Amino acid sequence: MIVLNIKELCKQRGIKHPHSALTRAGITNTVATDYLKPTKDRFVTQDIELLCQLLRCTPNDLFKWVPDEPKDDYPENPLQAIRKQETFNLEERIKGMSVEEIRRRFES
Repeated sequence: MIVLNIKELCKQRGIKHPHSALTRAGITNTVATDYLKPTKDRFVTQDIELLCQLLRCTPNDLFKWVPDEPKDDYPENPLQAIRKQETFNLEERIKGMSVEEIRRRFES
């Protein structure tokens, strides 16, 4: 099953209020609520570009694949490219870093 990954992307990007971020970006209140549910089954294609810009990601990142059956989970399955990955929490990562480490990583 392919599900939306928007809520997780927001968390990874340190966005504490995903619904507000989506509505500020131009997505309607109702649609923003739906997009934050993994099982939303319809997607407005114009919103893909908007979401990718907001979340600094590619369209593939907006989705994740969870195999419905074990027989579908084989290495050559093209959906492996969007397989659920280990989550990355930016806020937690930064909390564990010293100010000097943060400067080194983010200054050019």
